Amino acid sequence: MFTLFIFSTTKQTQAQEPTKFEFKGYIKDIQNVFIPKSDSLYWFSDNTIENRLQLKYYPKNWLTADFQVRNRFMYGDFVKSIPGYKDYINQHIGYFDMLVPWGSNKSFLALSEIDRLNVMMNFDKWQITLGRQRVNWGIDLIWNPNDIFNAYSYFNFEYVERPGIDAVSIKYYTGITSFAEVVYQVEKNYDKTSYAGLYRFNTHAYDIQFLAGKMKTDLVAGLGWSGKFGQAAFRGETSYFRSYKSLSDSTGILVSSISMDYSFPNTLYLQGGFLFNSNGATKNIASLDLFGQQPTSPKTLSKGKYNLFAQSSVQLTPLITPGFAVMFNLSDYSAFVSPSVTLSVAENFDFSTVGMLFLGKENTEYKNIGQMVYVKFNWSF
Repeated sequence: MFTLFIFSTTKQTQAQEPTKFEFKGYIKDIQNVFIPKSDSLYWFSDNTIENRLQLKYYPKNWLTADFQVRNRFMYGDFVKSIPGYKDYINQHIGYFDMLVPWGSNKSFLALSEIDRLNVMMNFDKWQITLGRQRVNWGIDLIWNPNDIFNAYSYFNFEYVERPGIDAVSIKYYTGITSFAEVVYQVEKNYDKTSYAGLYRFNTHAYDIQFLAGKMKTDLVAGLGWSGKFGQAAFRGETSYFRSYKSLSDSTGILVSSISMDYSFPNTLYLQGGFLFNSNGATKNIASLDLFGQQPTSPKTLSKGKYNLFAQSSVQLTPLITPGFAVMFNLSDYSAFVSPSVTLSVAENFDFSTVGMLFLGKENTEYKNIGQMVYVKFNWSF
């Protein structure tokens, strides 16, 4: 009902003020099946119906207001049987609690969360954004050590918009392809607060960026780049973290990623990358917890010290695109494998299937905790 009300109201308003409003969104249904290794005779089945609404308002040519809400209804074995699953889902983001759980029992959970609520002002070379927003300083397509405000897990692939933060962002464009930006993230205490500055520029056909600041309890400095190596895209990021409470010792953490990707004329796409995390382990590595806390900082992009990534996809027909991804730990030889296929049923309707296979022994990063399969229907409007 909420979706229909917003949709009809906005469409009426758009007819009156066609240049001031922009409304879009999607509805998707995700059916997933989890087959635990310890008891393959019992399969967990779960379903999520998700709706996203985005409303932008342009009252002036220099002013934009952005409102986006994520509505989810989940039911099945995950909610009923997995300890802590409801607490994991009910974690709110940002300084202000904009998550509203509007229904739950032993088998279902329903909630809405506003993950974008901001105003953006543009004055000549200045851009100021106030409110809940996505601050994306990442350049790499796989791992993002520079993304100090909105770190996320690769395995949370269904949340493509990524969480927002409550922050103030001020950006000054020094040229067509260069800018300086400062961001202050509002939190309830100093050790949760982050603030930093970034400068990005282009030289010799490469986009280069430098950043420095404070990320929660760490001081951070980093750099990133994006350009071409031959005909392939070449990207990388590195960040160094050091607790401001222990500057006298040598407990700093270095996280670096590098990747290349190339698209062939026949639509074949190849991508490869490497991640180094000095905070990661090389043996007796804690296994990935799919239903635990998502990474809250670039320091936890991996549990292992060395990881490789490879991915490929090809458009077999204009409607069918299969893909295959592998993440491999170089220390314990465990692997995560993800085959997928996407079918474009119509211009705004997609069907996709994604597998998540964990191939590792005990005490490895990708220990065989079980296998998962996702089936998704997505309608955009």
